[in-house]
Amino acid sequence: MVGPSGLDAFDNPGGREMFGLPPEAYDSVVDFGCGCGRVARQLLLQIPRPRRYVGIDVHREMIEWCRDHLTPVDPEFRFFHHDVYAHSYAPGNTLRLGQPFPVPDGECSFVIAISVFTHLYSRQALYYLHEVARILRADGVALTTWFFFDRDSFPFLLEGPFCLSAGESDPTQAVLYDRRWFIETVRTMGLSVQSTTPPPMPGHQWTVRLTKRSADTTDQFPLGEDAAEWLSGATLRPMAKPAVPPDVAQMTRVTPVDVQRPSSWPQPPPLFGALAELAAARRELERARRTLAVGRRIRDLFSGRRPRPG
Repeated sequence: MVGPSGLDAFDNPGGREMFGLPPEAYDSVVDFGCGCGRVARQLLLQIPRPRRYVGIDVHREMIEWCRDHLTPVDPEFRFFHHDVYAHSYAPGNTLRLGQPFPVPDGECSFVIAISVFTHLYSRQALYYLHEVARILRADGVALTTWFFFDRDSFPFLLEGPFCLSAGESDPTQAVLYDRRWFIETVRTMGLSVQSTTPPPMPGHQWTVRLTKRSADTTDQFPLGEDAAEWLSGATLRPMAKPAVPPDVAQMTRVTPVDVQRPSSWPQPPPLFGALAELAAARRELERARRTLAVGRRIRDLFSGRRPRPG
C-alpha cells in the first residue's frame, strides 16, 4: 500500500538532510498521509531531526504500528488516525470526506503531502489546501505532489470538470487536476507556488512546493506550452521521453469544480454521490434493525416469555 518500497526509501543511515531545506524548517513538521512511517523513519535519522513531528493517515493499523515502533524512539514524533473515508485505504472509517488537522493555526514550518492530493476528490482537495494554508507559518513550506492535465486540450471539457479520475470502482485511485484550476485555487487559498518540478516520466506525479502568499509573490508554475510535454493526456507539445531508465519506467507503470468557497467554509465537505447514498443506506439499515429489536421485545412481553437481551 506504500510506494516506493525499496530499502533506500525507508532508511537514512548517513543522516542526510532529505528535502533541501534549512534547519529551521524542521521545527514543526506535519506529514499528511504518513502511512507506515516511511518518511518519519528517515526523519528520525536525519540531522537535524525535526523538533516536533505529527504524522496523519487514514489507515488505523499503520498509525498504530507507528505509535508502537516509532514514537518510543522520540516522544515528539506523534501519530494520529485521520478518520475520513477512503475507498481503497480505509473503507471502515467514518463516512465523511474531511476532518481538520490536529494542529493549531500557523504552527507548522513544513507540511509534507506526498501522494495525497493524487487520491482526493476535488472538494477534498479544496478543503485540505485550506487546512495547509491554515496551519502553515508565514515562512513555512508545503511539499505536495499532483497529477496534472490541461483542460484546454480536451474540447468537451470547456465548462469542466476540472479534475479527471483514472478509476471507476474507486474514483480516487488516481485523480488528475487541470493546471489552471490548480494555480487559481492555490491563489484563492492565500498560497503561492515556490517551485514546480515535472515528473520523471510524463503523466506521473509533479512536485509542487507551496508557501504563504505575499504582495510580491511570483508563482513558479508552468502553464500553456511550458512543461506541457510532462502532462497527462493531450498537450500543446509532444510527450517527453522519460528521464529514467526503461526498466524503471516499466516498473512504475500503473493501471490505473469550480473554485467557489462554500457558504459554510471552512467546514469539511459533506458526503455526495455514491458515498451519500451509502451513508443513507446504512442509516436506514440501522433504523430497521432497531425497529425489529423493539418488535421482538413487545412480542416476547405479550407472549409471557422473558425478553431476550439485545
